[in-house]
Amino acid sequence: MQPNFQTSFIPKKPVGGDVEKISVVHDTDIFTLAATIVFIVTALLYGGLYFYKNLLVNQIAEANKQLEDARSAILPEKIKELLDANSRINTASILLEKHLVNSRMLSLLGDLSVKKLKFNDLNYSNKTGSPTIKINGEVQTYNALAKQQQIFTESEYVKNPTFSNIALDANGNIKFQFTSTIESGLLSYKKTIESLSVNQ
Repeated sequence: MQPNFQTSFIPKKPVGGDVEKISVVHDTDIFTLAATIVFIVTALLYGGLYFYKNLLVNQIAEANKQLEDARSAILPEKIKELLDANSRINTASILLEKHLVNSRMLSLLGDLSVKKLKFNDLNYSNKTGSPTIKINGEVQTYNALAKQQQIFTESEYVKNPTFSNIALDANGNIKFQFTSTIESGLLSYKKTIESLSVNQ
């Protein structure tokens, strides 16, 4: 009998004896790991910023819509009317502040003048904001002139009273020239109205 030989070329036993399991180790370098982390973080940030941008755009659109609704709720005619009224009030306030009551100056001069005094000429100016008067007058006696100077000097409304050009005229009267500034508070229309409302 002939021996049984198998003619298979596939080995039945491992060649070289017992083979241990070989584990495959992948080497990762640090730069690849860092690049991967940076990529993931960048992708997350980009996505977050994209959604945040969309959120802001939506909020701005909503705010614009609310602003337009508020504008349409306010009537433009009413706004114009209120602005006109405000302008008129401001103009009236400015006029009230700057308006002077010159009749109070004339009343003051009448109240402070002695009986033997006569004013021939009165010049009034208010160029510098300080009302100034220049009066040409005459008085019958020197005593009356001295009394008049004393009264003007003691008055709180007559500032820097000066008598000059004192001379006798043909009738024996004493002629003089008087200059002074008047306290602007006396002539203020606003203060006049306020004093009237306090007295009531």
